[in-house]
Amino acid sequence: MKYKMLILDIDDTLVPRGGGISQKNAAAIQKAREAGVYVTLATGRGYYGSSHVFRELGLDTYVINYAGAVINDTRTDKPIFVTELDNSFVQEILAMADDMNLHAHLYQGDRIVYEREHPYASAYCAALNLPYSIDSDIRKKTWQNVPKVLIITEPERVSELLPFFKKHFENRVEVSASSPGFIEFNRLGANKGTAAELLAARLGFGRDEVAAAGDNTLDLELVRWAGLGAVVADGNPDVKREADVIIPACAEDGVAYLIENYILKDDANGIMRNSGEKKDVQARL
Repeated sequence: MKYKMLILDIDDTLVPRGGGISQKNAAAIQKAREAGVYVTLATGRGYYGSSHVFRELGLDTYVINYAGAVINDTRTDKPIFVTELDNSFVQEILAMADDMNLHAHLYQGDRIVYEREHPYASAYCAALNLPYSIDSDIRKKTWQNVPKVLIITEPERVSELLPFFKKHFENRVEVSASSPGFIEFNRLGANKGTAAELLAARLGFGRDEVAAAGDNTLDLELVRWAGLGAVVADGNPDVKREADVIIPACAEDGVAYLIENYILKDDANGIMRNSGEKKDVQARL
């Protein structure tokens, strides 16, 4: 079997918006694990926010959280790798969000901190059952141990705001989009691709032995780095162009399709692959 490690994004790849893990995806993941494939997750979510997913799947593995800023061990509930945003960048992002009338919050471990009540923040914390605190002095404090800052806006504004923030923070901060309306900020070099490379090396897997699946720009470096990079059919067009294989949409059990038609087979018959060589991960930690 060529692919010995499978790394899956959660939202809109494994789990559809507002839904759960389908029986077909869960069964395929279990089948892959029984065949000896090391299955794990790479998500923008924090550890607590992703815990019900890996526990439902019975994964006792390392998990990539905060879009690559943290790698956690599910057996000990402790991180083995952490990278954080400098306070200067945290404050710059918060100030820009305030000036642009955008909601932004930072993470301290799995706790969310934001400046004032906002319906986006309330909905986000409720959806993931996350602990949070409101701090009116958030922009006056010096913050440490911040793996990520998140801006939440209307989904239709992301196409305008993402290029703006990418240009503003070029070569200073990682900026990417995840779920609709989410713009994520991590330390430069902290992304799913670099985290996957670190984790694969720790586990003794070569790049060519790793397959991965995602949907949005938060998954771009992971898709580029993996020996087999898959993107769901309803994923971001820019990310799809970088994929080796396009799989069915999240709601159509694309993960199960990938496992059944490629991971558990030794050839790529019947799967359309994009031309071109794999691109190296752009940033290194």
